[in-house]
Amino acid sequence: MVAADMATAAGISTVICNGLRAGALEAVLAGSREGTLFTPRETGHSSFKLWLKYAKPAHGTLVIDEGAARALREGSASLLPVGIVSVEGEFDAGDAVEIAGQAGTKTIAKGVCNYSAQELKRVIGMKTEAVREILPHATDEAVHRDYLVVG
Repeated sequence: MVAADMATAAGISTVICNGLRAGALEAVLAGSREGTLFTPRETGHSSFKLWLKYAKPAHGTLVIDEGAARALREGSASLLPVGIVSVEGEFDAGDAVEIAGQAGTKTIAKGVCNYSAQELKRVIGMKTEAVREILPHATDEAVHRDYLVVG
């Protein structure tokens, strides 16, 4: 099912069928109804975001509050340190991380983090001004929206 998810996210129609059954592959290639058809999704994900979602391994998890989760789901928002409630795992700036909601909810998004785990642990829950006092050269975003894929 992950392969079908990847293919349809890339805009490719996908059929899962029994390839061992005589004539099954020929029927699919001829356009006949065979197996289960998954139609392409119009997600608009770039090849970078497809790579990030499916190929770049995550090295940690950022657990975020409900306001940050809503902002990520409903809009094209970046993730700021103020919305992070905990940091799990060890990672460096530039590593991919999963982003999950509180109370054990599943992964909401995946992105490339601008901070290391150690840096984030020092500034979780803080507004940008307070972050800059502790980390003067820090970026505003823990994960910028251009390096984040929701879903």
